[in-house]
Amino acid sequence: MKNNLLKLILILLLPAISFAQNTSLFIPVNFQKAYEKETRSYDGKPGKNYWQNRADYNIRAEIFPAERKIIGEEKVIYYNNSPDTLKRIVVKLLMDIYRKGNMRDFQISSDAVNDGVELRKIVYNNKEIKLDNKKGSPYREGTNLIIQLPEPLLPKEKAELEFQWSCLIPDKSQIRMGAYDSTSMFVAYWFPQIAVYDDIDGWDLISYTGNTETYNDFGNYNVELTVPKNYVVWATGILQNPEEVFSKKILEKYKQALSSDEIVKIINEEDYSDLITVNKEKINYRFKAEYVPDFAFALSNHYLWDASSLIVDKQTGRRAFISAAYNPNSKDFYQVAEIARKSIESFSNHIPGYPYPYPAMTVFNGQGGMEFPMMCNDSSVPEIQSTIHLTSHEISHTYFPFFMGINERKYAWMDEGWATMLPFDFQTEQAEGYDPR
Repeated sequence: MKNNLLKLILILLLPAISFAQNTSLFIPVNFQKAYEKETRSYDGKPGKNYWQNRADYNIRAEIFPAERKIIGEEKVIYYNNSPDTLKRIVVKLLMDIYRKGNMRDFQISSDAVNDGVELRKIVYNNKEIKLDNKKGSPYREGTNLIIQLPEPLLPKEKAELEFQWSCLIPDKSQIRMGAYDSTSMFVAYWFPQIAVYDDIDGWDLISYTGNTETYNDFGNYNVELTVPKNYVVWATGILQNPEEVFSKKILEKYKQALSSDEIVKIINEEDYSDLITVNKEKINYRFKAEYVPDFAFALSNHYLWDASSLIVDKQTGRRAFISAAYNPNSKDFYQVAEIARKSIESFSNHIPGYPYPYPAMTVFNGQGGMEFPMMCNDSSVPEIQSTIHLTSHEISHTYFPFFMGINERKYAWMDEGWATMLPFDFQTEQAEGYDPR
């Protein structure tokens, strides 16, 4: 199956590879340098000196739905695997897209404009960095925070950064995420995240303006999210403490779905007549995700939840947990858990024919159509053909850009092109009378 994916990639890349090998033709300067340093090679494989930096995150945050506010703290271990001495670190504050004065690709409601991310504290290697706007203090450029390091980060060394911050979840002009009613929210771009430092451009300084999307290092995430009683949280990764958050009835159905080939209605409308969670005023959900480029989550205190699991790798028997969380009024979403399951089965066994690489997928009934590792944020749509198309398209982004690590900020045509093409056969088979081509 892996060979099928590689063959598919090589067929499409051969013209570009042949072009690059003919060095009498133009090659951008930054790529020329990468070839010279042998971090890249003309045949498309990583060069012998190729490297990637990475960051591991430990995040604790509390969500206040009534205020649409997040207050968080995090520790980041950043690994400088490059041969370069880093005198600064670039941090992405993507929620600053709503910050007054920042550039955006489209007009937003004046009610959505705010003061951006509130930085309360930054610590680098146990030394607090003052946020006093004096010389040498961290400064913002668009959605980037530039931190001049008190001590350079040497090659092959690591550093620890700590952040305390807060931000608001938009309920107007929601760009790829936001609050969709007073208690239901899909949250992304929400935490200070180290930008990519790569062998082509150095630091990624492209500001997030609405259309530019993902380019992140791979890393491990341990995330604890605190919400009020009777709220359910869905997130990137695997829930680590279901026994500590769910009531007995919900826990039993959740455990059943983890190994079931049939759709289990973990939460139905009748369940909300009683407690969904344990009887505590605040509930702490803990999630763990390994080797992913981002982390998103969603929450609600009245959404329904359908789920099952699927063997995605027949050689190892590995299963993925696949679910849909949705508003009871969204009639099409009653079928989404099954559509998502069939999509992942098709991707794993047909095109691209590579086992779905993550342990979970949740399709959340929010707004628009947007992908994050193991999470989709999708509108309810009136026709089943559109539901099949939207669900399978957003899930297919698992492969491009997330699994492949594509720089969407520069090459969005690539991941959108692949994610459009990969589900063609599935959409044709599942949606009667529909020809996506």
